[in-house]
Amino acid sequence: MAGEGLEGWHGVIALPPRNDTEALVEAAWDIAVPEGVDFEGQHFGIPEGCRVSVEAQWIEPSLLSVKISLSFRILGACARCLREASLAISDELLYLYCLSGLELGKDTFLDSDEGFRFMPVEVEFFGRTLDVADQVRESVLLLLPRKLLCREDCAGLCPFCGADRNEGVCGCTRSEGDPRLAVLRDFR
Repeated sequence: MAGEGLEGWHGVIALPPRNDTEALVEAAWDIAVPEGVDFEGQHFGIPEGCRVSVEAQWIEPSLLSVKISLSFRILGACARCLREASLAISDELLYLYCLSGLELGKDTFLDSDEGFRFMPVEVEFFGRTLDVADQVRESVLLLLPRKLLCREDCAGLCPFCGADRNEGVCGCTRSEGDPRLAVLRDFR
């Protein structure tokens, strides 16, 4: 399952008064992720948990701007050499909560006056609080790297003998190759 390990979070924030477009509500909390996250065939440990900060402000009575800021460090296997790799992630994503039926498509991105891009989220109604846990989970998944590297210039493993090329030249010859594919060498 995408994002396994991110279940059970609660992220309820109080909303500012609905007719007050000047009021800004801020909340922050830490989320423990003891099992880490499994995503797209990779496992990422999040040993120190995730720091979440949320700011909510009405743009108009039916549109709520929510900025989710995340800060966390992931551990995982390097995509090239399989050594342990670490990456600090800190970023913010903007969501625009709107009432259902406002003709905003689910895959629509809206640009703000400041050049930020909002991701719309439809809700049936606005109460006094809002649970942003789904968007926090989504934000964590959006910020995970496609490929985690131990360092940018990682040379990876030799495709023939499997030696770590970061430690030097392996010494095997490319003509040896995988013996299971020897029959294909003479194929034209």
